[in-house]
Order: sequence, then C-alpha cells, then structure tokens
Amino acid sequence: MNVAVALLWILVGWCGTPWPRPRPDPTPGGRRVNPWIVKIVGVVGGLAGGWLFLQGWPVEGAWTGIDAAATAVGAWVGAVFLTQLVSIGTWPTPE
Repeated sequence: MNVAVALLWILVGWCGTPWPRPRPDPTPGGRRVNPWIVKIVGVVGGLAGGWLFLQGWPVEGAWTGIDAAATAVGAWVGAVFLTQLVSIGTWPTPE
C-alpha cells in the first residue's frame, strides 16, 4: 500500500458516506449524531474497507488503475457499513 492509495481511501470514505437523513417521528430528547462524527467514522471505515479489500486483492509491485478502483470499492463498502452502524447505534429510543 502506498500513500496515494491511502489518500484515495480517505477521500472515498469522506465523500461516499451520506449525511444522516432525518428520521421519521423523532422522539423529544432523542439522541442525535453529529454529522462530522459520521464523516470521521466514514474516513475510518474507508481506510479499513480499502485495507481489507486489499488483503483479498493482492497487488504485487506497481499499482494499476484497476487495482486502485477495486480497493476504492472496498473503501466505499467499509465506509457505508461503519456509518450505518453508527446510525443504528444513535437511533432515538422510544420513551
């Protein structure tokens, strides 16, 4: 792995995660997640997903465009997965 690919994973994690959507019928005083926390979790998920995808797609020597694109897909999946976990964990609880 090189720095350029890690920066690609960070960018995919940042841009590939949606802002939290408004939830239907929120309860008063329910927990809300800060959108910046979601973005930071997306970056961490992007790095983790890209690295995990790289373990299944071993690259020997020089990187090509298809190698970087394939690991970017893994970074996107990792970012979406972690941000959805955060969204589930911060869902307002009914009283």
